[in-house]
Amino acid sequence: MKIYSLYKQATEGDCTGDAPGGFDFKAAAKYNAWKSLEGTSSESAMTQYIDLIGRLKSV
Repeated sequence: MKIYSLYKQATEGDCTGDAPGGFDFKAAAKYNAWKSLEGTSSESAMTQYIDLIGRLKSV
């Protein structure tokens, strides 16, 4: 979810729209992960994304 949310924040900015309802747990998790980055700049999200991918590659 962290990779997804950082990518979305970097490419689209803050999360907009209503949270998914019902029992769509996957969509709700994705929405909440992206929403948690609200206010993070695109540049910061890109840097965090690159750092995370680098850490994952080295494991």
